[in-house]
Amino acid sequence: MEGWTLLVPALLLLAVVAGWLWYGYGKCRPGTAPVSQDTLFDLCPDPMLLVNQDGMISKANAAAHQLLGYSNSSMNGQSIDILIPESIRIQHQHLVSLFFSTTGERRMNNRIWIQDATGRKINGEIHLALVCVNEQPMAFATIRDTTELWKEERKLREQRKAYGELFELSSVGICTVSLGGRFVRVNNHLCELLGYSSEELLDLCFQDITHPDDLDSDVVKVNQLLKGEGTSYTMEKRYFRSGGEIFWAALTVTLIRDEQGLPDYFISVIQDIGDRKESELMLQLSETKFRTIAETIQAVVWMARPDLSEILFVNPAYETVWGRSCASLYGRPQSFFDAIHPDDRELMAEAIHDHRYGSWSIQYRVIHPQDGIRYISDSGKGVSNPRGGLDYLIGLAKDITDQVETRIELEAALKKEQEATERLHQLVRTDPLTGCLNRQALYEELESQLQLYNRYKTPSSILFIDLNDFKQINDTYGHIAGDEALRALSEHILANIRTTDVLARYAGDEFVVVLPHTNVREAAVAARNLRANVLSHNSQGRDFTVHFSIGLAYVGYPDVTSAANWIEIADQAMYLDKAAGNRPSKKSDH
Repeated sequence: MEGWTLLVPALLLLAVVAGWLWYGYGKCRPGTAPVSQDTLFDLCPDPMLLVNQDGMISKANAAAHQLLGYSNSSMNGQSIDILIPESIRIQHQHLVSLFFSTTGERRMNNRIWIQDATGRKINGEIHLALVCVNEQPMAFATIRDTTELWKEERKLREQRKAYGELFELSSVGICTVSLGGRFVRVNNHLCELLGYSSEELLDLCFQDITHPDDLDSDVVKVNQLLKGEGTSYTMEKRYFRSGGEIFWAALTVTLIRDEQGLPDYFISVIQDIGDRKESELMLQLSETKFRTIAETIQAVVWMARPDLSEILFVNPAYETVWGRSCASLYGRPQSFFDAIHPDDRELMAEAIHDHRYGSWSIQYRVIHPQDGIRYISDSGKGVSNPRGGLDYLIGLAKDITDQVETRIELEAALKKEQEATERLHQLVRTDPLTGCLNRQALYEELESQLQLYNRYKTPSSILFIDLNDFKQINDTYGHIAGDEALRALSEHILANIRTTDVLARYAGDEFVVVLPHTNVREAAVAARNLRANVLSHNSQGRDFTVHFSIGLAYVGYPDVTSAANWIEIADQAMYLDKAAGNRPSKKSDH
């Protein structure tokens, strides 16, 4: 990553030095003081070589000797073959001849493997330019060590492989869809859900398997994403299986954009919710059933004096719902309230008293002698006479026990589904080894902090923490000890930061702590607190101290424009901290 960051300055330096070599080695401009060209070349911080057309190194600067492990000036006069791995020397000799030929390119930029003095291979990027030095054609080469970039590329390939496995093994249907709606990639679960082979699905568009009544709303949401109105949407819709069967699914669609921010493709997650829809349908049918009961006067209809001292009328449904005879109610009106659950009697009486000149609607429970607790929905109003006085109260009490129980069951089912969805969401956002957030979740948190700062100037800082000597721990104590050390470090960090702070595993042995509402001074105190608490770890009966380096970066730094370069600045600060503590700083330890 650092190699690419410094690529533009290197190219500018290459152009300047190439021009200097062209004019400076040949002659000085009239009226200018002579400058020691050898000194300027040798002190250049980038490794540089001058190679003649015979493939001999005419001159190499100090940075080149240092990078490649040679003593000062020992490469001068040597064949360029000493830097080329033996397996590609013949091919390289052909490229040298082509470069100096009349048909060859005068400027070249390649990623190659370079062999140092010990025979170790270094992945590098070489920039070549044909220059004239003392009237002789020379290849002017600038070398950039891209070993760490190569390692990051390898890690990226491994991550893509892991993503592919997660894609295929997921318990929900996942697919990538082109902007035109055609399936690009589908996982096994989606094929099983829809009853198609992957080859058959790749020949279809999402419109082909969507119920026509749900297609328009889906297309509208897709167009909203393409217009920049959000990044994802969720909806419930119906799909056709290969045999024509219709089923309900929860669809979540996320628009993925390319490096330029332009729409690239969609990722869709499809989950069968047929069981939940069936429960909802059962609830709807239950509500319809009870509405029918009410319309056919199967609910309890009662009339009473305003003070409830006398029951004027009650229909036979009372005997079914209350489980008591109508005669007993006429003989003793108080028995109407005696049947109500003790915890609900006062609520019922207050509702009628407070609204007897208007209307009331209340739910309460009745203790049925045989059926136990029944849920009642009671609504009513007071009926006034022409003089404005209250003549009587009339109420309609419906047994809604089935409806309530169905709703309770549905709520329980929905809660279980929500909990499962949340667990899946947490799994996608959590690092499996340490239990803290993973890189994707970290970037989401950093983007949120950036938005808060850009909008409200809310301070925020991050700490980039690197476990020193991680490779040595693995080599000395084994990879299990290495994993334990990573977990111990994450636990140590969590124990020494605030509950409002966020810990994420960035990559390998690198962690990032997000400190919301924290300025540079406060973040420095947090870093000192982490350092002050030395972390010792025991693995398989062996004690060893876990050392780490810390880099700090504040959201308000001028160069912080995105989550990526915010982390990069903290990473650079960490390397300065590592160097100050005389700790190894090679990425190969990660």
